[in-house]
Amino acid sequence: MLSKLRRYKKVYLAIALVVIFMMATACSCSSSNNDIRLGTGGEGGTYYEYGRKLSAIDPSITLKSTAGSEANLRLLDKGFVDAAIVQSDSVDITSMNSAALTGLYTEAVQLVVRNDMGINSINDLRGKRVSVGDAESGVVRNAQQLLLTAGMTFEDISVSNMSFSAAATALKEGEIDAFFCTAGAPTEAVGEAIKSQKANLIGFDDDILSRLTNLYPGYNLCVIPAGTYEGQTSDIHTVGVRAIMVVDPKMNDETATRLINEIFENSSMLNSNIVTDDVIDAQHAVMSVGIPFHPAAANYLEQRGVKVAKWAGEKTKFVFGSQD
Repeated sequence: MLSKLRRYKKVYLAIALVVIFMMATACSCSSSNNDIRLGTGGEGGTYYEYGRKLSAIDPSITLKSTAGSEANLRLLDKGFVDAAIVQSDSVDITSMNSAALTGLYTEAVQLVVRNDMGINSINDLRGKRVSVGDAESGVVRNAQQLLLTAGMTFEDISVSNMSFSAAATALKEGEIDAFFCTAGAPTEAVGEAIKSQKANLIGFDDDILSRLTNLYPGYNLCVIPAGTYEGQTSDIHTVGVRAIMVVDPKMNDETATRLINEIFENSSMLNSNIVTDDVIDAQHAVMSVGIPFHPAAANYLEQRGVKVAKWAGEKTKFVFGSQD
């Protein structure tokens, strides 16, 4: 009888340890109902700066610096973040468990080149050393599509995959000749590269822009005004895509409503350093958003006169995102 009791004790102890371990694991991988883990992007990009400003408004927001939006979507799908910023330029082939909260601002596709390499157009990138964005970012696709529009592929350049800040440093040190950046303008990393007086920003010919917008959905014509960056004396003509906030569809309504309201109420401050946008209204909130909205966000927007599709409990195809 005593040996039986000892055996039962051991079994109960083992079960208790398993339960404790599972509870600890659950705690490490999830936030409380009202806390928000926000996937941004690398430091030096606009996503991170936007998240920093938003977390100053709402201390319950914890920033998670990531490789970019493709990584953000995967982390959101696996439950490691509760919300994330991504770009809306094209549909990913992977189904992601995500719901839209709101559009945020327009991201400009920016091409930064060394002054001493004779690069005056995208066609001059042939044979050059070019960072096309972090490996888990939508910048890669933007760069690929622009090159294809100009009659080139990645095989025509020497490709590197770097974050914005790493690319800016590499360009200043002569390790690369150019880098692509899809982000709200101005972008800190782009500004730092230009400020070094070793680089400048170039735009794209009308023919390239026309073909790109006809071939690929989600792009819109965009202008980075003269003076956005130090020494920039003329407007830069390029294309832009929308940055949008996506959330876990199971986020409670109270938290989702709080978050979208904070974005709307503070959009002038949040977008204050982004030349392509000012304040958000309901129309801007839904531009280029190709997935259903979180029910609380849908209700919030409908109260402001815009009806949108609500997330209905199924996984939906989502966007390929940027690293910003």
